[in-house]
Amino acid sequence: MSDYYNAFEMSPVPAPGPDAVPPEPFRGIYGMPAFVTIPTGDLAASVDFWMHGLGFFELFSVPGTLVHLRRWAFQDVLLVAAESVPEQPPAMSLSFAGVLSQVEALAEACRALRPDSVDGPRDTAWNTRD
Repeated sequence: MSDYYNAFEMSPVPAPGPDAVPPEPFRGIYGMPAFVTIPTGDLAASVDFWMHGLGFFELFSVPGTLVHLRRWAFQDVLLVAAESVPEQPPAMSLSFAGVLSQVEALAEACRALRPDSVDGPRDTAWNTRD
């Protein structure tokens, strides 16, 4: 058995290229290998932004407590209601894959909801458009 695997055989992310087509949102159930938990003081507004700005959908919720959002397979986010949230969030970043044809539309959808929420898109030195 080889110790090397073609990651594109198991990844929902299409092979990179200017004509890549995004996969459909994934509604299946699996053990999440990794996910981010984001506390929010306004769960409804946060869900609205992630769904209408970033293209996620609600997979599961406990009303008033948490919402499990997903986009593609392995792009899971848990939004959790919190009584208080730090005014300055911790220094971190969160990235999720997309295809080139989606970048501008996602940025515009985010700006429509919250005008100052997006910086970019911009081309990077590592040949991506973020």
